[in-house]
Amino acid sequence: LSLAGMAASKSSATMEVEEEEKGGHFTGSSSILEYIAGLEVKHRLYQDVFTCVSVFRSLPSLAKNIVMRLLWLEKSIPEDILTRWVSKSGKKELLEAFQRLRNLKIIEDDARGAKIAKNFRDSLRKYVLNATPDMGVGDVSVDKRAPEAETVSAHARRSWERILSLLIDDEMYDSGMYQNDKDTESIRQVLISAGLLVGDSKGNVVSISAKGFQFLFLPHRQQVWAFLLAYVRHISHHQREKLKEDEVLCFLFKLSHLSLGQGYPIKSLSENERRVLMHLKFFGFVFQRKDTSKRYYPTELSLSLSASEIALVDVLGQTHGKLVVETTFRLVAYTKSKFQISILNKFARLDYRLPNAVIGVITRGSIMQALRNGITAQGITMYLEQYAHPIMKRNPKTGRAVPPTVTHQIFLWEKERKRFTIRKSFLISDFKNDEEFKTVLKFARDNKIVQWYSEKNKRSQFITVTEEGNRMIQEWRMSQRRR
Repeated sequence: LSLAGMAASKSSATMEVEEEEKGGHFTGSSSILEYIAGLEVKHRLYQDVFTCVSVFRSLPSLAKNIVMRLLWLEKSIPEDILTRWVSKSGKKELLEAFQRLRNLKIIEDDARGAKIAKNFRDSLRKYVLNATPDMGVGDVSVDKRAPEAETVSAHARRSWERILSLLIDDEMYDSGMYQNDKDTESIRQVLISAGLLVGDSKGNVVSISAKGFQFLFLPHRQQVWAFLLAYVRHISHHQREKLKEDEVLCFLFKLSHLSLGQGYPIKSLSENERRVLMHLKFFGFVFQRKDTSKRYYPTELSLSLSASEIALVDVLGQTHGKLVVETTFRLVAYTKSKFQISILNKFARLDYRLPNAVIGVITRGSIMQALRNGITAQGITMYLEQYAHPIMKRNPKTGRAVPPTVTHQIFLWEKERKRFTIRKSFLISDFKNDEEFKTVLKFARDNKIVQWYSEKNKRSQFITVTEEGNRMIQEWRMSQRRR
């Protein structure tokens, strides 16, 4: 009886389960709420008015309704009363919303029932009553040198494209105003800590990771939050610039509630907030005319942190031209951006380059290469929809512009890679006789560790078992010999 390690195939369903166990696809910490729920300092976070409002805006509609119903109540409400707020069919959704609020420590339970946590309640009440701080605006004179709105938007656009270009190709982007290698290196370190870039033991960048490819195809707001949360983690654990996570988050939420084009005095900020402000300036979240300026101006990137996606599409969308996808899989991109062309080249075969457009084809080979790099079919189709040209006819039911034949085929190509996958297995062969073969096969079947077997003749008697099954058979054989 001999054992040999080998590879065996399994179904796509098994592989999908394993991918979920490993963490699934990268969504950039899909929700800021998930990140806050994992923090142990929520009671300090909720002392800040702007943080509470931002968290409230991010809640699902049912959870918002619950918060507003309980906001002005001082006493706890019994659970039997709370469940009467909805019909029987909606009870499950109500309980899920309450559980989410409990995870965020927005709702507290006591012997009498549930109520809003004191810090969150007091802060949200201040916002409703318009008792929020003015961020020092009333202490400064009239700003006679306020920048144009397009200047602020252009700064946000160039800065964010610079961050994304480090994922594609650092030499592709003409840094221009970004000559500070120290700041560029700080971005690289954030991208490495987020797992978007792969670095060696010395901290040098080797290549973009599978998560990095997935990051490029996320909607703008998810990209922004994923990068910022990676920055918060990085700076809060940095040996030289160690800052508290809740302090950085509170400052980010404050920025999201400021007014676009309004100048705010730097002197009203704490020392730590000024250090964070210098980083955010390079990231494109604030604008300053020069380093010694006494005012800073929030950009659309800052305002989008607790607002809708519309503002970001209007600003960052300008770095991407509009796409036309035909039923023949031909792709026309009206763009001059080297950055967008580099992204398109990740999943399409680009054939022609014109002064204002590039033309290519979405092929099986180009999609397979994208999938091998970690880009998902969902990411590709979302990208095509996000930048679809207005002239493309949209489906009246789904509202989608990309032809369904193209979308379905991209997902089918992805499923091709999931038909088989590899896992470690063991081949058992060289049985002494038929009786030994049947005994081992019976033991393997009884313990459900058989993957495949053959019993045509003595020379072709094989049994393939799992890695755990190999260990079980070895132990069973040892016990048989002792007898």
